[in-house]
Amino acid sequence: MDPVVVKDLRKLRVLLLQPESCEGEELWQHLNRIGCLVRRNWPPPEQIPQDIDVVFVAARPLVEDNIALNWNADDPHAVLIAIVDYENPIVVEKMLRFRAQAAISLPLQPLGILSSVMLSVNNHRREARLRLRINRLTAKLRAQRNIDKAKSILMAANKVSEEVAYSTLREQAMNNRTTIEEIAESVIRANNMLNLLPSN
Repeated sequence: MDPVVVKDLRKLRVLLLQPESCEGEELWQHLNRIGCLVRRNWPPPEQIPQDIDVVFVAARPLVEDNIALNWNADDPHAVLIAIVDYENPIVVEKMLRFRAQAAISLPLQPLGILSSVMLSVNNHRREARLRLRINRLTAKLRAQRNIDKAKSILMAANKVSEEVAYSTLREQAMNNRTTIEEIAESVIRANNMLNLLPSN
């Protein structure tokens, strides 16, 4: 994902989750003025739509009225910005658990909202890139461990060198038009099945 710049604001899709109020209307109007595509909803929907980039949520009702917000804090697909009207420690703790990227206060101060949106979206995209990189490295490391384990199985079973064991895996992958990782997993599964068989 490329960094967001000011000219990209008109592409940002915003979901405003806030009860009807003068402050909510003012925030909706301000977000429209700075160019965002804004939708409103209250109470929060069962699922946050996948086509949303930024979610503004009134924080206090989530605590005081026990309003549910279905939010994946570990891998959010959008930015979460809290709307707070006073600094209640329980409300702040709730927003920390949701890992909100920023907070704006009421009564509304338009100065800073644009900066909060821009910085939060860019931070979120950077975190998403880092998560993707970590997931790829984790998968690569897991695949290498499986290859090493499969080589050890072949070396022990056939009394061959590591080089021969790896060549066997590579040859099988080529013959079956698949990856060495897939062949390694097959070898490990087969070995596990053999270990489950009762000995005579």
